[in-house]
Amino acid sequence: MSSEETSPINQPASSQKLPGGRIVTSAVLIGAGMLLEPELLGGTLIGAGVVYGLPLAGQILRPVATTAVQLGYSAVAAVGDLLAGARDQVQGIIANARSGYERSHGSSTIPGH
Repeated sequence: MSSEETSPINQPASSQKLPGGRIVTSAVLIGAGMLLEPELLGGTLIGAGVVYGLPLAGQILRPVATTAVQLGYSAVAAVGDLLAGARDQVQGIIANARSGYERSHGSSTIPGH
């Protein structure tokens, strides 16, 4: 096993020896910091919110982002199919126009042009 697989950071909270240990430790450190510098409470709470909120937001937003990318891919594929069909129609129109032109002008056309 690699060190990433055995790291407690990468394991769910239920598989760690002390569930909620990180939160308790953070709360103790934040409390100690507030005793020393109470004016930093707002920034500390924002930092704690980011540290603990981003993984949760990532779990929620990942399926949304995956769905958005899949829809985008489907849209690009549909537009590609639509453009391919339009290109085929334009090529057919050009071929019909060229053959009609060559029939009406007979032998006055120069081969290869």
